[in-house]
Amino acid sequence: MARNVLNGNKDGNGFDKNPQNINRTGANRKSISSVNIELEAKGIKAASKRDILDCYLRLINIDLKELGAMVKDEEQPAMIRIVGKSIMSGKGFDVIEKVLDRGIGRPDNNVDVTTNGDSLIPNQIVFFDTDED
Repeated sequence: MARNVLNGNKDGNGFDKNPQNINRTGANRKSISSVNIELEAKGIKAASKRDILDCYLRLINIDLKELGAMVKDEEQPAMIRIVGKSIMSGKGFDVIEKVLDRGIGRPDNNVDVTTNGDSLIPNQIVFFDTDED
């Protein structure tokens, strides 16, 4: 019976002759830090919070014709193309509302729980024991 070689190589150049090549933990996974190192080596820098905020607020300030040209340009960053496509879609108003909420923040919502100075919540609740011993 033929001996099974781990990598299926039958000409003798398999892992049985080179056990140092066996990766017992499986394929190495990419980590976020390794992707960041690769992107940094390519010259791609991280966007700051201020950069993202400025970009959002500028995207909603340009006309649709210019935005359409930016979306079609494959050299544009992913955020511009994705947000631009969303703005130009049928749900553009909802996207702009989300962009404004993220860029500026939601307006304060205060609820008044009193009426003419009288609290709607009772100050004290009294329970009476009706059981007579």
